[in-house]
Amino acid sequence: MKNTPRINQFASVEEASDTAARYILKTIETGLKSKDRFSVVLPGGSAPKKLNTSITSLSGVMDISRIDWFFGDERAVAPESPYSNYRMQMESLLEPLDIQPEHIYRIPGELGAPRAAGKYNLLLADYFSGPPAFDLILLGLGPDGHTASLFPGSKALFTKDVPIIETGTAPLKPYVERVTLTFPAINTAENVIFFTGRTGKETIIDYLYATTKDSPGDKIYPFESVKPKSGPAVWFVYRNNK
Repeated sequence: MKNTPRINQFASVEEASDTAARYILKTIETGLKSKDRFSVVLPGGSAPKKLNTSITSLSGVMDISRIDWFFGDERAVAPESPYSNYRMQMESLLEPLDIQPEHIYRIPGELGAPRAAGKYNLLLADYFSGPPAFDLILLGLGPDGHTASLFPGSKALFTKDVPIIETGTAPLKPYVERVTLTFPAINTAENVIFFTGRTGKETIIDYLYATTKDSPGDKIYPFESVKPKSGPAVWFVYRNNK
């Protein structure tokens, strides 16, 4: 079965973020018509800030009381650290949307990567009563082709038996250990969306366009292992990421 990514390209980050936000909000709205709760996995880094601004400004009367928010990866730092993905998402999305604490499931990075991964695996098993099956996962793309904290050469790339795993020290700043969703957890999601700029990633984005269908060859970049069972990942790519 083919799982060709659906790629949408935009001239500016503003156009990309508004279009992606509308798509995300529509996905949530549609999902809530058939289920009581909707689970969203948030990305890390700084790129989501503009997307978050668009989501909050376009959210309207969205029923936030039925949405639960998770994290795709985290740094082994305290939640108040400037490097914390939780802090970034709280400041740019969750607090502006007035999301209540009982709907936020953060990765406790301050415990250290191994303990944080263990606790989050237990949390997910309890929430889903088994293996996780998220409704929506939002992802970014790094300059080395990583997504979440699935870096080239990491043991996490080959993990098949747990949804969350600790990684060693990241090869990019900040140089700290991380915790990340694994590909089995990502690929069981109902919807997967990438949001990324081209600047600094031109070679990778060109490669994405060139490989528009499944190939039996070896994978070059980690993001290529994102193959949701429910259908293709949807990409929102913008040319100017300033």
